[in-house]
Amino acid sequence: MNCSICGAEHVSSPGRGKATPSGGPLCPYQGVPYTGLRAGHDQLYFGRWRRMDATSIDLRRAYHQLERLLDKIAVALETEDLPAARLDLGKAFEALHTAGPGEEGPEVLRYLDHALSYAHRVIGDLLHEKGLPPHSPADFAEWYDAGEVPFREDW
Repeated sequence: MNCSICGAEHVSSPGRGKATPSGGPLCPYQGVPYTGLRAGHDQLYFGRWRRMDATSIDLRRAYHQLERLLDKIAVALETEDLPAARLDLGKAFEALHTAGPGEEGPEVLRYLDHALSYAHRVIGDLLHEKGLPPHSPADFAEWYDAGEVPFREDW
């Protein structure tokens, strides 16, 4: 079920997170700036396409999710004067288009991962411009099935 606040699909583990008066989990992104961008990033960051058992369908889904995220980031950048962020967004689109929809293999994974990393940098730039700390997916990991995320030990 997708969250009505951020649009992401996330479920907290039992005993974690806060609950609404009706007993359902609160959105972990509620009240944070750039809610949709952060949730979209994390949904990809913790997505099935990054797992060892990812299928070609998972890769195609990730490609299209990432394309939508980058489009939303582009809209958010329209009103900001952040040349470095615009450059990173261009690199994200370039990596995404190099991956290509429907392609498979380790090269595709690498390009999708690069596009996601550039998207993360742009979100960080948007937050920095507002004087806020950078976005950290680790802060939201409990809301996702984060057991197999590559490089998790680097948190």
